[in-house]
Amino acid sequence: MKEWGISKRIMTLALTPTILVALLLGTLFISNHINDSKYSLTARGKTIATHLALASEYGLITLDEKNLAEMAQAARDNDKDLIAVAIFDQNNRVLASVGSAETLSEMSIDNPYSLARSGSSNNLMRFARTAESEQGKLFYAPIISKFPETYESWQNYSQANAQLLGYVAVMMTDEFSAISRYNTILTTLFITLIGLLIGGFLARRMSMSVTTPIEKMVEGINRIKDGRLDTRIESEASAELLTLQEGINLMAENMEHNQDEMQLAVDQATEDLQETLETLEVNNLELDIARRQALEASRVKTEFLANMSHEIRTPMNGVIGFTELLLKTELNNKQKDFLFDIKRSATSLLSIIDDILDYSKIEAGKMSFERYPFDLRECVDDIFRMLGPNANKKGIELVSLIYSDVPKALLGDPIRIKQIITNLVNNAIKFTKSGSVELYAEVESENKKGLKLKIQVKDSGIGLTQDQQRNLFKAFSQADSSTKREFGGTGLGLVISKSLVEKMGGNIGVSSTQGEGSTFWFTLQCERTDALPEDGLTGEFLANKSVLVFDPHPSTRLSITQILEEWSMLVRSFDKIDDLMTEIDLYSQSGKSIELIIIGGQRFRRRQQQLEYICNKAQTQLYCPVITFTTAGNADFLEHLHSIGVSRAMTKPVTHRALYNSLIELLKTPSVHSGKEPAEVPVGDASLLKDIYVLAVDDNPANLRLVTTLLQDLNIKVDAAESGMQAVSLSKNKVYDAILMDIQMPEMDGLEATRTIRANRTNLSTPIIALTAHAMANEREQLLEAGMDDYMTKPVSEQALVNLLLKWTQAASDINPTPTEEPQAEDNSQEQSLDWSLSLKLANNNEQLAIDMLKMLVDSNFETGRNIHAAYQSQDFDQLLQHVHKLHGASCYVGTPKLKHLSNVYETRLKKQQYNKLEELHEQLLAELEVINKEAERFLKPEKPETVDNS
Repeated sequence: MKEWGISKRIMTLALTPTILVALLLGTLFISNHINDSKYSLTARGKTIATHLALASEYGLITLDEKNLAEMAQAARDNDKDLIAVAIFDQNNRVLASVGSAETLSEMSIDNPYSLARSGSSNNLMRFARTAESEQGKLFYAPIISKFPETYESWQNYSQANAQLLGYVAVMMTDEFSAISRYNTILTTLFITLIGLLIGGFLARRMSMSVTTPIEKMVEGINRIKDGRLDTRIESEASAELLTLQEGINLMAENMEHNQDEMQLAVDQATEDLQETLETLEVNNLELDIARRQALEASRVKTEFLANMSHEIRTPMNGVIGFTELLLKTELNNKQKDFLFDIKRSATSLLSIIDDILDYSKIEAGKMSFERYPFDLRECVDDIFRMLGPNANKKGIELVSLIYSDVPKALLGDPIRIKQIITNLVNNAIKFTKSGSVELYAEVESENKKGLKLKIQVKDSGIGLTQDQQRNLFKAFSQADSSTKREFGGTGLGLVISKSLVEKMGGNIGVSSTQGEGSTFWFTLQCERTDALPEDGLTGEFLANKSVLVFDPHPSTRLSITQILEEWSMLVRSFDKIDDLMTEIDLYSQSGKSIELIIIGGQRFRRRQQQLEYICNKAQTQLYCPVITFTTAGNADFLEHLHSIGVSRAMTKPVTHRALYNSLIELLKTPSVHSGKEPAEVPVGDASLLKDIYVLAVDDNPANLRLVTTLLQDLNIKVDAAESGMQAVSLSKNKVYDAILMDIQMPEMDGLEATRTIRANRTNLSTPIIALTAHAMANEREQLLEAGMDDYMTKPVSEQALVNLLLKWTQAASDINPTPTEEPQAEDNSQEQSLDWSLSLKLANNNEQLAIDMLKMLVDSNFETGRNIHAAYQSQDFDQLLQHVHKLHGASCYVGTPKLKHLSNVYETRLKKQQYNKLEELHEQLLAELEVINKEAERFLKPEKPETVDNS
């Protein structure tokens, strides 16, 4: 209605009242006419019935039926609405009737005397009764005698009914009344229509008298709008419209005059503007120069920031390096504490410098991102292993819950993702004094383009105010900006994380309540992929094994349960240790078996007795191992747990790989070596290996040179790779007959390299043989599960290598399965520091090769000893294991049996986490390196090495 024009509005205003009045009057008139018609019909029916009853009294007394019939016929003829008349006596016999038989059959009543009892008044109209019928309306009136006769025919009437002679029945129809009503309705509608047409005509004329002048005014205004200011409007407008018309004409006249004046002003302004433009051009040139200078200053600032960061890193690396060297010298405890403080401070400063470098890269737009397959669970495990000790020091539960809908293989940049998660988890630990830090990962949504991954880090720390949350993701902004600076930091971590998340197509945010903790979350756009190599964490062996789990912290308990159920284990978890003890009692009483018990906690102060009870039951009745997870990581406490019967005491947080390795080692029966003399190795024909193509991979130059030389002496074509990355690169474009793969290598270890080579599919069917100096039971399982076909323990003998290659290249069918490891025979030579005859044997009696191998070992001994001692002093057991393993591998190719034995024992204790048994062994190992260096001098002199006594 708001869009209606004036014409529609006038028509509506004119016709609406007319229509309403016509409808109301017509309805009233028709309603009154219908009511009057119905009332008239009823009144006439009663009158006719009553009059006939009065007139029929005499005829009924005298039984003059002819007279009665004539009266009935006369009554019908005088009223067109009367369709039937019947006169009955008191016994319901018809004395006279007019109308159809069908109609007359409906007119009698069952009890005529009821008409006489309806009243005692002299007014007979009160005796009239009405009734409805399908053919019309019935009216009854009693025939009552006021003059009783003594005729004999009437003597038999009872005294009570002496006055009732009979009754008259009349049927009236309303058909003619209905026709009259219809005529009345049609007449009313016709008159209403005539009125509407007249009203519409008048309204139309009135609206045209208004709209026509308005249309002419609109047309004139449009011409004025188009610039024809000489336009004048002429119409038959009157009253207000005439005033409006005159006003428009006057406005057009004024506008025409103003336009002339404005044109003069425009010409003048154009001249002024020209001068202004010339001035602006000069200003723009100056601004462009200033802009270039600002950009150059920003570039110089960023470059200066990066250069300064690098310049600071160089002396800081020196500080850290010489601090580590100092730690290897004889120092008292106070001096060691000072040096550890220096190292921690320097490491913290390097972390700050790394943040500044990342921030400068982001500002300069030089931050690059990679895209390759990764496993989010492995990333989180790496982060938790790094940050776990900090959380354990504060007694904080560090928990990860990665839901099952998160794919194992994702495509993205794991380094940047780990950087973001590390920042958030590290902040959560820093701002949490007690409680827990929990990481949740789930798939928020998924479509054809990929999936959106949501990761949340929830803590129970100090929380944030609304103001702090608003400024949280700004550079150099911190929640604690007071002079107290309780928590420290540069304020760049979250800014860098925000930039990284946004560049990877996600968002980051926080929800927090002060005093109740915070939840940081971010989303990432990732893709599913099938290219991720297997990680060896297969659940086939663990499937359907029953486990009992207890941890007082609900999230930790849920995390352990989830990990175990991913491997299809049968898990029952308990939130109270008393319930666990009850369940263990039920198992021991019923004789049911249980494969494993896992117990988590802080330091078990309040649960010491319960833990001892459970361990005793597990050892004496259930015969199953017990694993504990605790936030206390000191060696004495872990040794105490071992002493009370714990099979494996581990520190929190719980990670997938650490738990898997422990389960495999504890639940799988290790192979037993008898210690007898090694079985005779079957001899194969080495000539059958001629012209095969082998890739040898080892990060130790001495080991790699030895294997390469052995293969070349057998006329085997060899490619040498010094790292897992180089091996993957070579295997992409070449198909090998066999690949000899070292296990522990920097950057990419042998397991990961094997998975990647298998995923590339170029060497999908190529046998990959592991070369390892140390293979425990669970490690052997991992080698095979990672995709390797076989393994050999170092040192590698020529004949064992020939037999193994013959086996896997299928060049000989008569060779028995090759033993893949040589048992360590206990003999007297093991006590020798340097056995030259053994060196020659290992070098296939190639004296120059044996000298070169020994020289390479001696040249690396100083660096190796320094690295081992530094890792031992800093209690970095992961690094220590890598260095000892590398030394063990090197000792297998040189005749240094005592060094090989010491490094083997050292590596075994590290892998079994027997850290409290390392001190004496550590000193023996370092001393043995110095002994070897001294004894090697006589063999490494250039003059006459052949004179050496090999006996």
